[in-house]
Formats: sequence, structure tokens, C-alpha cells
Amino acid sequence: MELKAISDDEKQRYKTVVLKFLEDLSYNLDDKAIINYINKLKKEFAPKTARMHIIRIRAFLKFIDHPIANLIELPKVPKRRRRLVIKVEHVRDLLREIDEKLSGPYRLKLKSAVLLSATSGLRAEELYKLRLEDIDLENRTIFVRAEIAKDYEDRVTFFSKEAQDVLEEYLNTFKPSNPLFSKKSLLHQFSKLDTRLRMKHMRKFFSQQSDRLGMPTAVKKILMGHSTAGDVDLSHYDFQDEEELKKIYDEYWKNFRILG
Repeated sequence: MELKAISDDEKQRYKTVVLKFLEDLSYNLDDKAIINYINKLKKEFAPKTARMHIIRIRAFLKFIDHPIANLIELPKVPKRRRRLVIKVEHVRDLLREIDEKLSGPYRLKLKSAVLLSATSGLRAEELYKLRLEDIDLENRTIFVRAEIAKDYEDRVTFFSKEAQDVLEEYLNTFKPSNPLFSKKSLLHQFSKLDTRLRMKHMRKFFSQQSDRLGMPTAVKKILMGHSTAGDVDLSHYDFQDEEELKKIYDEYWKNFRILG
């Protein structure tokens, strides 16, 4: 796992599940004990939770070449359509709560991060690793480095005039260090708020609001870093250069305001 791009949190979850499994079996990995344990998981947990536990146990058993590993079938999880709709008023309420409950650099930092992500489509993990040199404030452009992008490819995206104004105030007032928006810092500030929204929801808002504003889906996907493979329309727009993409972005987002 250390050789793969797996987060520390996910590695810890694997460790917790596997240690519980081994301890419950007193480290006696005979077939009958393993079968009984897996059946117990299926009875005790909801299908989705049981499935995640069994995935981790099976991965461990494969790693130690246990013969039963390839016989373990994962429980099926009922597919339910759950679409979280995030509207302008939801983000507006979040920004107002930030203004009311936070002060000084913390208020401007979180407000800048929210507006930047909500109008650019950045992934939360990309935002947490942004450096000052990744942002062209004057041209409202973000350069997403390959090393911080999920698909390991460089790309550009843009942000609104409203986000630019707040970010400029933050940078000029407090001269923050790199990274601009550390994960630990933002999560701590969110913990002081009553909202259920988190940074990951800002990307979802960008996607949904882009559709409401009528932005071409292909352009939206390029800005968000989605794969263009197998998508003829997306591949066509992928030939647009940075300047052309910005023109299309500005048509829909430049003057869009969340706070009115």
C-alpha cells in the first residue's frame, strides 16, 4: 500500500479492519473461521459497509496468498439514486455564516477558498495544495499542476470576478504562506460553523451551476479535469487553447455573483 497512491486515512481504515479481523480470529486463518467471520459481517452491517470491510479483508488475504481469497464474493449493494443539489442560496448562506462567525485572516481564508472552488471546479485536494505561484490573480487563472491533479495532467481553470476580489483582499492583507489553503486549517474553520457543506461540495456546486448557466458540458468537464477519452464532443473542445477556454468561461461565470 505504501507503493500506491493511497491516502493515509485509507491506509488507516485498512489497518483497523484487518487488525479487527485477525484479533477476532485469534490469528487462526483457517477457511471455516474466515467464512464465519465474513458471514457475521454481512449480518451485522448494511451491505455497503459490509462490502467495504470484506474488500479490505480480501485484499489482505490475497497479499498473503491465502487460497480462499479468490473464492470470496462481495455482497451486492442496492443502487439508490441520491443526487445532492447545491444551489446558489446554499453557498450564499455558507458565506454569510463565515462572515458572522469567523474573523481576521480565518474569515478571508475560508471565504476565498469557498469562492475559488465554487467558481473554478477545483477538487478539494487540489485546492489544499495550491501555491501562490499557481494563481494568476490578474487574469483569474489557476494552473493545476500535474502532481496535484487526480489524473496527473496539467490543466488550467478560471475563477469569477467575485472570487478575485475576495482573494485579492486576503492576499494583500495577510501575505499567506504556501500552501495557501491547507487542509488542516480549512477543516478546523469549517468545524466552527453549523453548515453541513464542506469544500468538496463546492466542486459539485460548480458542476451543477455551470449546467444552470448553460455552459457547454464539454468545457465544464475540461475545466474540472475530467477525462476526454472516448468523448467526441469533449475531444473537440480539448483543442481550445487557454485564451479560448477563458472566453467561454467568462461568458457564463466572470460576472456571476453568489452574494449578489
